[in-house]
Amino acid sequence: MSKKSQASRKNKPQVKKKPQAKVRGTWLTVALVIIVLHGLLAAIFYATIRLKEADLNRPMVLTLMSIHFLANVVAAAGIWYWKKWALYVYAMSAVLALVLGLVTVGAWSVFYMVLPVAILGWLLRTKWDYFS
Repeated sequence: MSKKSQASRKNKPQVKKKPQAKVRGTWLTVALVIIVLHGLLAAIFYATIRLKEADLNRPMVLTLMSIHFLANVVAAAGIWYWKKWALYVYAMSAVLALVLGLVTVGAWSVFYMVLPVAILGWLLRTKWDYFS
């Protein structure tokens, strides 16, 4: 490079890029609110249900389902603030629910347990760059 081109490069003002506006959108907001409300209500339900009423031969399932729903609440809060760890928490919570569903209910629970993950993934498909 010549000295002239270096000098002209130094004199140009540096243009700072504005931070990208993180737009959540209506449907993602609705989905996160539903996840939080469903998680809180279901966790309370599973935590307070009596074992005799549940008619389960695996009482540990109630505790694990409560943990699953509370993890969903934490994940939804993290996704609200665009935290990447929240995606991992939500995915692991979905895996836990899937395993519990297969153990207790059967194969048809796969649809019910995977559908929320698929919906959230579809809503976030254009927003992966927002997560830090």
